[in-house]
Amino acid sequence: MLLIAAIVGGGGFIGVKYLLDWGYSPYQVMLGRFLVASVCLSLFYHKKYFQITKKEWKTGGILGVLLTATFVLLTVGLQYTTPSINAFSCNTQAAIVPFICWAVYRQRPLPSCFQAAFLTLFGVALLSVTEDFRIDFGAILSFGAAAVFSIQMVFMGKAVRECDSVNIALVEHLTVTAISFFIVGVTRIHMPPLNGLVTGSFLYVGIFCTAVYFVLQCVGQKYTSANKTAIIITSESIFAAILSALFYGERMGWRGLVGCAMIFASMLLAEKPMGKTVDTTEKIG
Repeated sequence: MLLIAAIVGGGGFIGVKYLLDWGYSPYQVMLGRFLVASVCLSLFYHKKYFQITKKEWKTGGILGVLLTATFVLLTVGLQYTTPSINAFSCNTQAAIVPFICWAVYRQRPLPSCFQAAFLTLFGVALLSVTEDFRIDFGAILSFGAAAVFSIQMVFMGKAVRECDSVNIALVEHLTVTAISFFIVGVTRIHMPPLNGLVTGSFLYVGIFCTAVYFVLQCVGQKYTSANKTAIIITSESIFAAILSALFYGERMGWRGLVGCAMIFASMLLAEKPMGKTVDTTEKIG
């Protein structure tokens, strides 16, 4: 489930980049994709709204706020950089999640996680500094999105063991849609006209890259750890790079290729088992 989510999510970077190129603001893109996703999920799971508990509304709302912050940084960052750099910079959760688990659950990472963190930072630095030594603002924002999404992923790992995963996904999407609608209303940025190509892009990123993606993540994460989830989800950057080259015509320089290779190497390092740890969720239960 998580691998399918990663493949589908990789295509979302190109779809969103095209929408931004066509003149839509990051907040309009967020509103469009999450509105489509919320409608899609509601069609299939409308009966579940009556089963959502107060705890699930609260938990899903908090996760939705974190998800909103993630997508604001991610989408704004994509305005200033390419789909591949955006994907690799924001998919560094594998090197971040173990340290959040260390802070929250007292699970000390293995030495390989420290090595992975160093490689990740070095790789992001290569992606963030251009040939003329100027900072790629988009890569920095994308890395910030990864940090916020890592926090969301760790807390979701605990939430899906205590709550219904689909209920959590429903509340999350409604929360992001509501916040995006508020931001679009406040900013009052002119929205370009819709046409068939734009509508198709919104439907693609809304249905597949958002609704299907996060249901797969929520359900799939019930059967594995937050660390392993981060590893698998991070692989979407590989698919994003391939699809960006095929459908967006992106070509990377040597710095970008080395930076992406270092981030990919950090994924493999972070994939090593965490060793003997205490299952804090079961202890609390």
